[in-house]
Amino acid sequence: MKQGFQILGILTLLIGSIIYTDKVGLVSKMSDDLLTEINEKSDNYEQKSVAPIINGDTIIPGKNGREVDVRKSYQKMRQIGYFNERLLVYKETPIKKSLDKNRDKFIISGSKSEKSVTLIFRANNNHYLDNIVSVLKESNIKATFFIDSEFLEANYNDVIKLIMKGHTVGNLSNKGDYMHSDFAWMKTIIVNAGSQHNNYCYAEKKDTLVLKTCSAQSSYTIIPTAVISNMPFINAKNNLTEGAMLSFYINPELDKEIVNIINYIKGKGYKIKSLENLLKE
Repeated sequence: MKQGFQILGILTLLIGSIIYTDKVGLVSKMSDDLLTEINEKSDNYEQKSVAPIINGDTIIPGKNGREVDVRKSYQKMRQIGYFNERLLVYKETPIKKSLDKNRDKFIISGSKSEKSVTLIFRANNNHYLDNIVSVLKESNIKATFFIDSEFLEANYNDVIKLIMKGHTVGNLSNKGDYMHSDFAWMKTIIVNAGSQHNNYCYAEKKDTLVLKTCSAQSSYTIIPTAVISNMPFINAKNNLTEGAMLSFYINPELDKEIVNIINYIKGKGYKIKSLENLLKE
């Protein structure tokens, strides 16, 4: 009888070993199949990088690409045993000649690779500012407000509120004179107020002196796609294009038409992004 139990035990171990080996083989095959599937499908999820467009002293930013990190994606999916695109892990394929390395060029547009625009406001007076900010809040839009030193001194608390609400404050120095000493101290004040995006200068046409001065202060210089001081709805409509930077003077006309402008832009399928997100590579 003892010998019979021994034989039974050996047979049990043998059968268990065979079953275990089969399971290991099955898991191994499933893993191999999963890895193969991720490799085969990875190209479908790749996004090609878009090179920046540099023409003389102007630049239109590009977009970084992405590709599937097969190894990390496999490590996540092997836990569930099948392909799931939500578990794909990506790695960035950065572009060359990024904005950060080209601060000595005028930025004239956001990338043309997506249907997005940004709204810029010249805060030359405070009379209609509250309504503009209120409309932006209702539409969940972050915009950029360029201010000069005179406006900052007269409306410091309002400027702080803009920053606290997530808007970008651009630097106009002393009435657009970037050689003025106000440029540097304005930048310091804006930074200390908590703005993470304070490095934008503004020009409505090419000005080499502005570009040189702002570049030396590690600031970007933008030239808007359109500078709109009258008939804001019509002019916004006529200048609506991928990557557009629409700059508005705050005045009674804009106050009346800002809601219609936003609705029109969205109705045409455009996303309204903050300036930094529009230019983000």
